[in-house]
Amino acid sequence: MINIQTNEEYEIFDHFLQNIEEFFSKNGEIIIKKRNIIKKIDYGDTKLVVKSFKIPNIINKFAYRFLRASKAKRSFLNAQKLLKLDINTPLPIGYVEFFNPFFDKSFYICKFFDYDFEIRDVLNDTNFKNRDEIFEEFIKFSYDLHQKGVYHVDYSPGNILVKKENTRYTFNIVDVNRMKFINFTDKLRFKNLSKLSASKDDIQKFAEFYAKISNIDKSFATKWLFFYHNKHQKYLQNKKRLKIFKSF
Repeated sequence: MINIQTNEEYEIFDHFLQNIEEFFSKNGEIIIKKRNIIKKIDYGDTKLVVKSFKIPNIINKFAYRFLRASKAKRSFLNAQKLLKLDINTPLPIGYVEFFNPFFDKSFYICKFFDYDFEIRDVLNDTNFKNRDEIFEEFIKFSYDLHQKGVYHVDYSPGNILVKKENTRYTFNIVDVNRMKFINFTDKLRFKNLSKLSASKDDIQKFAEFYAKISNIDKSFATKWLFFYHNKHQKYLQNKKRLKIFKSF
């Protein structure tokens, strides 16, 4: 069994979604090939991005069939919610789910966003042009997310795409399947920023920029952003050690 959902505005892509396996296997340029595979595929005059999610384990096969939405469906629904909130994310085209008889696999399809760089590029290059200006605009964008109740669980450097338009920088978020729509506490604001692997100087800048925009006390912002950032770094280190241990 197959379930296909197409954005009402983009029904011209119905044929593409109905034949997604064939299009995905025979066409396109691989952008990412890790746990999931992401390809850029031309369809007519439109550039699309297709994300093929890893086939889940047997427990999740059951869960995605009866208990909760698949990652592809969540990506589609969350992207629609973001756009309604006037938050940039690549335009959602649709998703496809396969069942056999439990959940088997899924694809999420959106329009390709021709970005200039990721926020990760700015973090990794201390000589990046207009670096502080980009950071300040990025923190304004993050504050806007929080004010609108958007908690992006995977708010990491590779999931924030940046486009320069004239003298301004616009930000798009991707990998939106894990997302919550909640009321933020002040501490939670800084927890959400903690996955940005950055230097101490940059973390300090983020705290100061955020405090200025939000009228939160600067010492509070600095304390909790460093707290959550250091906690996340320890988590990553432990995860890396465990991976090395398992390799023996």
